[in-house]
Amino acid sequence: MSKLNTLQAFRCIGLTGVVIGHMTFAEEKYAGATLLPVAIKDFNQLFIDWFFVVSGFIMVMVSRGRFQVPRETLKFAYARVARIYPPYWVYFFITLAVFLVMPEWVNSSQSEPNLWKSFLLIPDKNLPLVMVAWSLVFEMWFYLIFTSFMFCRERYLPWILVGWATLIIAANLILDINTLSPALRLILHPYAIEFVMGSLIALFYFSPLSERVSTRTAVCMLLFVPLIGVPVGYNFGLFRGEGLVRIFSLGTLFGLLTIGATLLERRNKISVPGFMVAIGDSSYTTYLSHLLVIGVIGKLWVALGLSSPSLVGNIAFLVIMFSAVMIYGLVGFKLIEEPLMNSANRLGKRIFSKKRSEADTAKLAPKPAK
Repeated sequence: MSKLNTLQAFRCIGLTGVVIGHMTFAEEKYAGATLLPVAIKDFNQLFIDWFFVVSGFIMVMVSRGRFQVPRETLKFAYARVARIYPPYWVYFFITLAVFLVMPEWVNSSQSEPNLWKSFLLIPDKNLPLVMVAWSLVFEMWFYLIFTSFMFCRERYLPWILVGWATLIIAANLILDINTLSPALRLILHPYAIEFVMGSLIALFYFSPLSERVSTRTAVCMLLFVPLIGVPVGYNFGLFRGEGLVRIFSLGTLFGLLTIGATLLERRNKISVPGFMVAIGDSSYTTYLSHLLVIGVIGKLWVALGLSSPSLVGNIAFLVIMFSAVMIYGLVGFKLIEEPLMNSANRLGKRIFSKKRSEADTAKLAPKPAK
């Protein structure tokens, strides 16, 4: 399945939102004042919800036709682990080196992280060493659950997903999940509903029913979210907290955005600029590294005596920070993430071609006479 460029564009937009949101904190800390609207901090977290919806869509896209085939399920699981861990470990060890030398530079406002749990992306009461990796803990959980679904018949997937979401909803209506252990909180957190919504949207996209959605309707879906949905939801406080209201509000809005844009792309009614695709491709590296890059730029800004607030100075600081984050992301993707992905893919081909050869040999072996 060829990739959908609109999904890469969404990653680009979501990543930009996350970076700008964190830049507001850096501007206050290192430049002494802020030009960026304070409201951006409220929107910063929303883009992670968007990533969860897109992630559910992509998991359905890359798993189609591979259900109830043990070898394909293993390949799917291997691809998820190989995609997440190697690049993450690069920035884990970079952050660890900084933490061991200058611990006050790493998550100084948070409790000390558990290094082993951070390394393995295991849920913990404290944030991971790489602070943004909290979302990866959820991603790995979603991947594990989705992989288990692949042992069932693919036609049952919609019902399985609905059943999963129903259990999460019931648990959140009955329990205060914030009082539970980190593991139970992960299992029962409503973020899973956004992943489910993205998965169901993908199932709809690949079904004949999607052809019944007119191009005009798809355009309305795409425009409704930024023009009406987000402003109304923000004004009525629907995006606050981590409860079911927030999850369904954002899941619905980002779901409409996703299905509208992907349908328009399939019909060649929308195209994505190449730079957005490139930033989307490098979004994982940029996401993992952007706090480090922002921190380096901020400390250099102070060391050079440029921290006195001024209009020109703050604008320059913001432009330099944002440019440094994005440039590093593109370069880091090419020099680190992409080679790691290629190596993991080559290793996976060797592993699974060997398994296939062994299976073929077993089939061809003569059966003992009865």
